[in-house]
Amino acid sequence: MNENAQAYLSPFPGMDPYLEAPDIWPDFHDALAATLRSMLNILLPTPYYARLQKRPELGVIMGSGTSHRIVPDVAVLHYPPQKQSGNLLRESGVVMLDQPRTEATAGVELRIQTDPIQHHFVEILDAERGHKLVTLIEIVSPSNKHPGPDRRAYETKQYEVLSSEANLIELDLLRSGQRLLPYPELAAAVDSLAPDYLVLLNRSRLRQDYWMDYTLYPIRLPEPLPCIPVPLAGADPDVLLDLQIAVNRVYREGPYRRAVDYTRPPTPPLSEADAAWVEERLRAVGLRQS
Repeated sequence: MNENAQAYLSPFPGMDPYLEAPDIWPDFHDALAATLRSMLNILLPTPYYARLQKRPELGVIMGSGTSHRIVPDVAVLHYPPQKQSGNLLRESGVVMLDQPRTEATAGVELRIQTDPIQHHFVEILDAERGHKLVTLIEIVSPSNKHPGPDRRAYETKQYEVLSSEANLIELDLLRSGQRLLPYPELAAAVDSLAPDYLVLLNRSRLRQDYWMDYTLYPIRLPEPLPCIPVPLAGADPDVLLDLQIAVNRVYREGPYRRAVDYTRPPTPPLSEADAAWVEERLRAVGLRQS
């Protein structure tokens, strides 16, 4: 591998905790969904195919009676320099103008986000059965993991899929927020494992009136992401989807090595042990000074 290619590899063997930053995550989320779609369309047998779908999200979370956007909806593009023009007089400590100014006063330039965030996910469909949904792959977004309209919308979709004949795969690659676990027993099992990240697989054929089976993939920060089975319809065999290969590809082809500030600690804060491990990894690849 040449030096230029090496420069754009992720510094971490698994998930990069810096990708969770509000200004980085939307790009990563969309790129990961597109990469999973591409990988699946190479792997899937006829008549299956994968496609991207999207739904609008507000990016709004609720807390303590207030709401705010996880992805800021106002970006400051330019602050005016602090300068004065025209002839000024000072009277009783107050600056006064005595002549009209010859330059327009500079304002603060803003860019306002007017459209909802588009949340991308991946569907696998069966072309021989009227393009029926076979498997849904969700990538959890930050606003899904906090109280608010986006969490409610996700939970509604989750319930609809779990009540259907479609399989459900949920990728939670975020350390912050409250996990989207629909059953207390499932939440208790996940809490006992205390993962940093979580992948859930629910097969439609393993759902009954009074029980359903889940396959859990708990992931700690230093660990690679799993290679997971993607179920299809009936007796058709699973296809294997390597999530670490997908994330590595997204990182390599994306702006993250240049866009992320690796000199600062990631958010949310890491445990002492994980912070030391991250420091060691970043020093090893020259992103922190020794």
